[in-house]
Amino acid sequence: MLDTGRLCCCKRKQAGKGRCQTGEDSIRGVMCPQSTGAGITQTGDSALSICQLMEIFVNLLIIICAGVPYSNNGGYRDLASLGGIYYYQFGGANAFTGADAARVKELDRLFHQLKRPPYAFAMACGGILMIYAFVMFALGVFRVPYRWPPVLLGEALVNFLIGLGYIPGLVFYFIKIQETYQNPICLEREQMYKSKGHKGFECSLNGADIAEGLFGVAGIFVFIFGGVLTVRAFRFVRELKKERTNEDNHL
Repeated sequence: MLDTGRLCCCKRKQAGKGRCQTGEDSIRGVMCPQSTGAGITQTGDSALSICQLMEIFVNLLIIICAGVPYSNNGGYRDLASLGGIYYYQFGGANAFTGADAARVKELDRLFHQLKRPPYAFAMACGGILMIYAFVMFALGVFRVPYRWPPVLLGEALVNFLIGLGYIPGLVFYFIKIQETYQNPICLEREQMYKSKGHKGFECSLNGADIAEGLFGVAGIFVFIFGGVLTVRAFRFVRELKKERTNEDNHL
């Protein structure tokens, strides 16, 4: 890849206008002052910023996919027991009555308590990682990695660990989800709803669970790729600072 930041400096030197204004401007991709046709520099820093935004977005989707079933307390509503027009509208063969209605409501309550821990785990992890990605993005906006390049090495190490950490996190999540669906409470609840012809209460993975897994896999690649870009950014900043130091020594 052509290093346009260095090209900008070379053009200024060839034109007899001295060195680049700052290496910081080069890495951040701003226009090189007094350069002839250099335009806006394009470095790996822009790719790193986009990757950090993707990290935020992926974890936001994880939180949403876990939050929907976590907050969903929907279950059987025994409207037929209210009598009158409710009985004629919602009663019949598909309605639970008496002890069956009380039992299915109890199963709904127990099932929703049972399923919440895995979703709470996913939302907590997604929230922490989203905050981390946002902090790293903010540090880049305020030029902190240029002033203290070791910050980039720390970010790269954490990104690799997070990317690998997604794997056991996903395994733990789906193990707990399967334990929930194999629980006798869920199985009894499923059978009761099936006996009345109701659908959508099966003890199997739903769309939110599948989407959670897909976004988790995406998080693995996004964070590992972000770690690679961070290492490249560190090397680029180190070279810029060395060049600037050498130029200052020759002045």
